[in-house]
Amino acid sequence: MKSIVYFILAVLTIVYIGFMCYVNIAGTNSDVEYYISVYGALAIALAYAGVNFFGNPLKIVFFVLLVLAVIILILTIAIPDVFRSLFGVA
Repeated sequence: MKSIVYFILAVLTIVYIGFMCYVNIAGTNSDVEYYISVYGALAIALAYAGVNFFGNPLKIVFFVLLVLAVIILILTIAIPDVFRSLFGVA
C-alpha cells in the first residue's frame, strides 16, 4: 500500500512540474514571489523524488522523466519566449 501511495505522489509530482512548465510558457505575472514558489516546489519535488525513486527499474524511469521535466522547467523559466514561439503561444 505504501508503495502505491509513493507511486501516485511521484506521478503527481511530474504532472505538477509539467503544469508549471505550461504556466511559464503561457506567460504569467513574473514577481519574485512567483519564482520563489516555483523553485521551492521544485526543490521539494526533487528531494521527495530522489529519496523515493531509486531501487526499482520503473522508479528509475520515472526519475529520469522527472530530471528531464526539471530541465525543461528551468529552461521555460529562463527563456520563456523561445518556448512561446515554439508552441505558438501569443
